[in-house]
Amino acid sequence: MSIGWAVLWAELVELLNTLYSAFDEVILDWGLHKEVIGDAYFISSGCPVTEDEKAAPDQFAMRAVEVGLALQRVVPTVCDDNSVQMRCGIHSGNVIAGVVGKKGPRYHLFGPSVEFANLMESTGIPTRVQISSATKAWLDCGGHDYDFEERLVEISGEEHKTFLVNRSKSRAARQIRTALAMHRHDQATVTGDKHPRPAKSGSML
Repeated sequence: MSIGWAVLWAELVELLNTLYSAFDEVILDWGLHKEVIGDAYFISSGCPVTEDEKAAPDQFAMRAVEVGLALQRVVPTVCDDNSVQMRCGIHSGNVIAGVVGKKGPRYHLFGPSVEFANLMESTGIPTRVQISSATKAWLDCGGHDYDFEERLVEISGEEHKTFLVNRSKSRAARQIRTALAMHRHDQATVTGDKHPRPAKSGSML
């Protein structure tokens, strides 16, 4: 490897570290679970669920959307290069989940819903949050108010209706985020942990 390439890769690693560290703070606020796969930052909302989680599926879908919007806002604050952009795709559905491996065991999600969440990302638009009809149905079910832009996306030769989320108008989202922050603070007070671990919380980002 040449010195030039080494410098470029070092800069890339530094950028990803800065970006992912900022992302981590966002998901910590919302109590979600994350996994980094290559250059993909994968998030699950509602899986796994802790014993004290009482949220309904629509709230988990709402959390995923709020985090997606927040992550898009974070990118330009940590990188002034306009060419660095991110697609965000969200889908809601059933998954198989579990810890796999003996050396460095990791929590993984499997199933068609995971694959469709990936397709929501890959068919999305840079700087935007795209959600599936299933996720929108849960948002509508819970009365969570968002400004949507409908579109048709071709996936495996079939057209699927998806939605771009322009902005959040959900009051419940702000209330829930505040409640989660208070719960996180209470946990830190009880355990004496200055950096409490996120409550691992199925919508996928």
